[in-house]
Amino acid sequence: MAQIAASVAPAVRRGSGGNVEATLEPRLVIPGNDGQPFISGDFLVAAYQRGYRWGRHEVRQLLDDIKANADEARKRRATPSDYYLQPVVVLSRGDGVWELVDGQQRLTTLYLLAKYIGTKLPDAKVEYTLSYETRNQAGNDSRHFLENLGTVGDEVRKSNIDFHHIALAYDEIEGWFAEQTNPTKAANDIYNALSEWVYVIWYEAPSDTNPNDLFTRLNRDRIPLTDSELIKALVLSNSGAAAGQPGRQEEIAAQWDGFERDLRDNQFWAFLTGSTTRRPTHIDFLFESMTPAAGLRVRPRYWTFERVRDDIGQRGAAAFWRDVVARHGLLSGWFHDRELYHRIGYLVAIDDSVPDLIEASRSQTHSAFRTGLVDRTRQRLRLSRDEVSLLQYGKHDAKCTEVLLLMNVEAVLASSDSGARFSFHAYARDGWSLEHIHAQNSEGLKKENQRRDWLEAHLKKIRTTQWGDDLQSAAEQISARIDAHLALPAGKTDDIGFQEILDKVFALFGAPGGGASEENLHGLGNLALLQRDFNSKLNNAVFALKRERIVHLDEAGAYILPCTRNVFLKYYTAAEDQQLSIWGPQDQEPYYEKLLAAIDPFLAIEVVAEDEDVA
Repeated sequence: MAQIAASVAPAVRRGSGGNVEATLEPRLVIPGNDGQPFISGDFLVAAYQRGYRWGRHEVRQLLDDIKANADEARKRRATPSDYYLQPVVVLSRGDGVWELVDGQQRLTTLYLLAKYIGTKLPDAKVEYTLSYETRNQAGNDSRHFLENLGTVGDEVRKSNIDFHHIALAYDEIEGWFAEQTNPTKAANDIYNALSEWVYVIWYEAPSDTNPNDLFTRLNRDRIPLTDSELIKALVLSNSGAAAGQPGRQEEIAAQWDGFERDLRDNQFWAFLTGSTTRRPTHIDFLFESMTPAAGLRVRPRYWTFERVRDDIGQRGAAAFWRDVVARHGLLSGWFHDRELYHRIGYLVAIDDSVPDLIEASRSQTHSAFRTGLVDRTRQRLRLSRDEVSLLQYGKHDAKCTEVLLLMNVEAVLASSDSGARFSFHAYARDGWSLEHIHAQNSEGLKKENQRRDWLEAHLKKIRTTQWGDDLQSAAEQISARIDAHLALPAGKTDDIGFQEILDKVFALFGAPGGGASEENLHGLGNLALLQRDFNSKLNNAVFALKRERIVHLDEAGAYILPCTRNVFLKYYTAAEDQQLSIWGPQDQEPYYEKLLAAIDPFLAIEVVAEDEDVA
């Protein structure tokens, strides 16, 4: 049973014309403490909802949780802390009638519990009724059934599935009390709890809400009310007319909508989160950034709301909202500042924390924070030039990815086009992996059809390539070998023969003297970042074929990282060394030097030890 501790201030928002738009407040289950709101009125469970389905586990968990809270307080010789159940969502139908949009399981069980207590304590009364729209039959309606549950016979209890489950829940309540050492005292303790410190969070939805749509959203995959929906009602309740500023609520509501709209922008959202995952409400991100959850892997439901509620209780809604506006302004300012956008976006993409970055910005001047982002990146990379040269595919994939991403981000930032911006949204959306610019093995070609496809694609490339006199004969011989291999019947191809052909194809498209050392093959000079989907299509292809396919993808509008595009278009290779069909030392070396130049400001400074023999 989800519990929300501490207190919640009453909240009401009214729109033009005086119509109630939203209400949020804690309500006791039954009347008790003077002045404390309690659940009252006539509740209708509409036909679009499923019936009552709580069973033994849920009923007993509720009772056990309440008892445990009281027992813990008794050990401390203290008053039990307030215990908050999950929100009950309602829409007013006027004259004390409420459409119960969400919370019928809890409200029905609490009604049954109060009814049982009334059998032990005559003065205990429940001040609300429940009626199920689908179970209102002449002479046997649901309201009458609930009010007389203790005396109705088996025939009525079993007359429909909802009555059956409700009756079983009531039996479980009776059984739980019967197991207590003193059932009457236990009933008195639970009565005290329901009338003094057990609350539901009462949420009255805006009057123009479509109840069917709201119910669907709340119950599709059991999506609960978000923290921000509760926070909104809380902030609006403590602003406006009650504070002597009648127009303040409308102003905050307009700002709220603007912030939500900004945060739903794909580029802004990916910049802040490194993700494309959508949420029911994105403004939650602002509140989460203001309520750090150190030590929590996952925030419990309404954890953020609790922290905000406590904050508003201590310093007021006006001060809290000023901080929200300032927080949005800070993040929006980062996003629109081209240098900060790229530096911070990169840090977030490699899992830095926006709350930590905000804290760093608050403790420094603007210029110091801007400069400090270089140091922060250096500290996260933790690489020197020598260490970069040792990075290898298959051994240091995460670091290779971080380095190549940094090269791409810095390349865009350094562009003379002041409007150029790296797309952190595309980077987060597509999923990227390391790609060998020039492959050198048959990894992944395990099936015969995969090998045939590889041979056919490379045969076509060999025959459409203009070879020099020194390679023409070798190209013709390899073409003949491929033709012979493809002519073999299905299932009769020779794995060894294929490997020999593959080695010759790689040698044909390889640069003279390029070699195939581990450093040349798996080092950063032969690696680029490519979408995983594209990677699988290009895997194990020679450079010339990969280049052709990259060009086609680029022409079709696919998002290719700028440095990956530059690699396959040979932008880093000197004009006199241009050979479009191969990727060798004359290409790797300038590409690697360009990479080093881009990331050099972020590399650890290497300390050279003095020669002790030098005077």
